[in-house]
Parts: sequence; C-alpha cells; structure tokens
Amino acid sequence: MKDIKVLEKKFLNALFNSNVLPKIRTDRNEVYSENFTEEENKLIEELITDKHTVLGFDIYRYSQYGRKKQPFLPHLFENIYGETWLLITQNFEYIFQKYNSITNRAGELKAQDYYIDTGDGCFQIFESPIHAVIFVLVFGTILQLYNSDRFMPKLHSKIGNMLVRYALTYDNIYRYDSNKKRNFFGTGIVNNARMLSKDKLNRFLIDDDTFKWFLSSIAGIENMMSISLKDLKKLNEFSSYDDGKMEKQNALIRVDNKKLYFEGIKSLDVQKIGTIQEKKSEIDIYNLHLQATIEYSSSLFGQSDVFTISVGNLNTAGLVDVGA
Repeated sequence: MKDIKVLEKKFLNALFNSNVLPKIRTDRNEVYSENFTEEENKLIEELITDKHTVLGFDIYRYSQYGRKKQPFLPHLFENIYGETWLLITQNFEYIFQKYNSITNRAGELKAQDYYIDTGDGCFQIFESPIHAVIFVLVFGTILQLYNSDRFMPKLHSKIGNMLVRYALTYDNIYRYDSNKKRNFFGTGIVNNARMLSKDKLNRFLIDDDTFKWFLSSIAGIENMMSISLKDLKKLNEFSSYDDGKMEKQNALIRVDNKKLYFEGIKSLDVQKIGTIQEKKSEIDIYNLHLQATIEYSSSLFGQSDVFTISVGNLNTAGLVDVGA
C-alpha cells in the first residue's frame, strides 16, 4: 500500500513546541507568526497531498433494532467482517496478495491495522478503489448468507435481517499515532462519514474522486465488468504484484478477458444523485449498484459454491441532510 503519511511528534515539536514544559503558561510575552514558513508549508503539503481509498460501512437503521438487540450487532458485524477476509484470502490470491487477516507474514499488510471501528460500522482503508469494490461484493455475500439463515442462524433468529449501507471515497488521509495506537484522519474519512450520514437508504455511494479514479485508471467504473488481472497489472497500484499468483485461485476477475466466464460483475449502474459541501466547494456523489456471480472455494462451505449477489440500491432519490 502507498505509504500513509504520519504526523510525527518530531515535526509537531519543532512546529509548535509541543514537547516544551510547562504547556500552560500565564504569561503571554512571546508573539508568534500566524503564517507558516515556506519550509513548514512544504512539509505540510507532503503530509496532506497523497490520496487513499476509504470504504465506509454503516448498519442501516441501527437505532430501530431496539435495546435488547443492539448490543449484539457489533458481534454480528465483526463475524461477517472476519468471514469476508477469510473468503478473500482464499479466493483472491492475486488482487489481495498483500493482505492476510489470519497472520501477518513478512511483506503483507495486516488488514486490522487499517480498520477504524465506529460502533455501528467501520472504515477500512484499501490500496485502491478496485480492492474496495471487491471487498463489498464478498462482504455482501456473507451478509446475504446471514439474512437467508445460512450463517449464524441462532443469532439471526433473535436479531433478524441486517442491511448495510456503504460509501467509498478517494481522498487525503494521514496517520497520527498516540498511545501505541494507529489513528487515521483526513478528508477521505470525514467525507465518507458525511456521505453515510446523508443517505436515507441502504445504498453504495461513491465520491467524485473515486469516479474520476476509475475513469482515469480503467476508462470508467463500468469496465469492472470486463477487466482482467492482466489489465490490472498495468496500473500503478498493482505494478509490484507477483504475476505468478494470477494462475492460482482467483474468483470474479480472471487472468485475461479473451474467454467468457460465468463469473463476473453482470450489471453495474452508476448515477449522480447529489452533492455534499466540502469547505467552499461541492463534491458530486454517485449511486452505485452492482450484481455479480462469484464462485467461492472455502472451508466455510466445505466445497466450491456459486453465489449471485447484489450490492447497493437502485433508488436514486437525493441525499438528505440527516441520515436515517
């Protein structure tokens, strides 16, 4: 993954005397400039320039589950999230070759290090918007198995069905570590949260920068329906990937697009549905609906199995000021 810039204490100490004691002073004899120096501005720009992919999850109408059911929703969400990573590491050996949720082997990303819990959902940081879209489809598969009483049936009998809304942003984020814990901040996370809060349905929303990333990288998000692993290799985000893993277990997206497969994204609809305010500018928001057929090989099923999954909502009613 492209390095997420860290707001280091050394820089903060040099900039604001953050390590000087005492921090509270009754005298106000020193006068400081309101403007950053040219060198400081350069360092700040390096911190906030890079863009990263953020996928947001929000349990739809969490508050309507009632007090006796709400305590168990985080447990359910955690189990669906965990099974999603299990399926991914077993079925997407090329695209997710740098991820492993079970162990943290050398050279691999530990997915939990890029996970932000929100209580009624989460944010997950990915290497690219393509990783995020595939993750949503696999997550949606486990969610559908739960809702159809095929995953955690005893919990399902007590809680009932669960719906999730998603938001995908491609924007600036940075890291600030405190108390030995990674903390992530930036407009990529802030705007993602705004999009989720302004959606009154269980949709899959993407921001304008994500839309433009797909347009620039693969000539539009619609080409997720026909892209191959060999096509992905041409992208910067996949340039360092091991080509040998193309010949291993790879669901949904095949090695090349010269052959027709029953697997793949079968339909994809994207429409602009509104805007959100970001500082002094407006950001276009798009509604994304996907349907895919995926063959999984997993210990979860005991054998290979095929699923057709839909993610998102075709209702294009505009965004609202306050989410449902």
